[in-house]
Amino acid sequence: MKNFKLFIVFSFFTLFEAHAYKLAISSAPNNLSPFFSTDANSQNINRLVNTSLIDFDQKMNIICRLCTSYKEKRDGNKYSIEFDLRDDVKFWDGSAVNADSVVLSHKYFTDTEKLKSVFRFAFGNIIEVKKLGDYKVELVYNKFGLDHLPNLVLFKIVKITNFDSLEKIELGDIIGAGEYKFGQIDSFHVNLIPLDKKLPALDFVVVKDETTLSLKMMKGEIDISLAEMSPRKIEFLEKSNAVRVEKKESTNYNYIGINHQKDYFKDKRVREALSLLVPREKIVTYKFKNNATIANGLFSEAFENLYIDRVEEYNPKKAEKLFMQAGFKKVDGKWMFNNQPLKLLWKSTNNKFALELVEIIKEEMKKFGIEVELVVQEWGTFLRGLKRGEYDLFIGKWVGFTGPDMLKFAFYSENIPPKGANRGFYKNSELDQQLDLAESTENIEKRNELYRQASMLVNNDYAYINLWHPSVIWVMKSCIKIDGMYPNGNMLALRNISDDCGKR
Repeated sequence: MKNFKLFIVFSFFTLFEAHAYKLAISSAPNNLSPFFSTDANSQNINRLVNTSLIDFDQKMNIICRLCTSYKEKRDGNKYSIEFDLRDDVKFWDGSAVNADSVVLSHKYFTDTEKLKSVFRFAFGNIIEVKKLGDYKVELVYNKFGLDHLPNLVLFKIVKITNFDSLEKIELGDIIGAGEYKFGQIDSFHVNLIPLDKKLPALDFVVVKDETTLSLKMMKGEIDISLAEMSPRKIEFLEKSNAVRVEKKESTNYNYIGINHQKDYFKDKRVREALSLLVPREKIVTYKFKNNATIANGLFSEAFENLYIDRVEEYNPKKAEKLFMQAGFKKVDGKWMFNNQPLKLLWKSTNNKFALELVEIIKEEMKKFGIEVELVVQEWGTFLRGLKRGEYDLFIGKWVGFTGPDMLKFAFYSENIPPKGANRGFYKNSELDQQLDLAESTENIEKRNELYRQASMLVNNDYAYINLWHPSVIWVMKSCIKIDGMYPNGNMLALRNISDDCGKR
């Protein structure tokens, strides 16, 4: 009997592997539990396995997943969100997802003794989950916060049978309500089994080396690559008739950070001049191989309600005029500040591609008459130095943000380290007032307009130097198509795989 069971298990996974799409990812998910999923792969796989009340569409607008509608209720600083729930969603065990499920899920996420979820502090802001009916709930918060609603994408509605009697909660104890459930999991594979036969079976395979991945793609051993790949490798694959390369402008944002504490950066004309020295179009064309778009600000076009249309130009002659207007003088080809040649300290991580980009911009600054000292550090040392202001310039990136609360996170005067992520030590009372006004505005259209104005203020003051938005790039067999890619890399698009590759 034991051998017979083993044969059934072996046969099942052999059948699964034969029918599943093999999807390459760069790294293994750190933790597949919805209570501890903090990396992109873990969170994206969780989107398929577990369901939240809300999510984002392809234009980064909030939409319902487990709800049919929601309503924000605000009275001064009192804040709550009321949800009408769908009545057609079930957990994997066949039981209904209802208002009680939301109440229990909040209990799990805020538990401080057994689970201790990394999200317990964020969802601890929900002081009460009111059951208003079998399929109606109200989340009552301790106070208003702009990030409360979008953060609910991480609040998965799950079921844990015998929660109180279990000593420890394992992944296998968690019953989801997503369209997939976990199959076999090991260090290099995560199998997802569809609950609807119309959906494709998915086998996530960890392939860390991009050269190995390219060869696997060319040989047809991988159906779809979601992994990070260099522009050179993508260009190589794109020229092959064996694969299709699909691109989507992403929500991620790359920029040059400026230390606003430094005297020479206090004049906006100097900051603008540095921006004019960045050959963005050249870099996007030749280094990114057109796998990025020039950034006009923090929010890419993916943010339908926050994007602002603006042109970032390359103009060294205009930069020279600005330097002269700011009181700089050029002596023997060098710009002088306080009778000394201007020398900037550029800190960077040891990422090879990032260093190549820094060298291009550094060369432009050298031709202009600015000496740049490049110091390369490992990530931990680099980040500590940023927080202490031990730099003039750095290339940074923001990933995973979902809305206008990012403006306050990165630029609000009170959010200077160690309190927040304003690592440029940027202070602007006009911006602070604009952000406060936007946050206190209840009408969404008016609020978005205020945030667009705040974003324009940040751009016009050159709080950062805008660079680019890298594209979301998925490489697949030429016979495969995926409809509806998301700008944040959301793997829910994998539900829409179709192919004419032959029998699977």
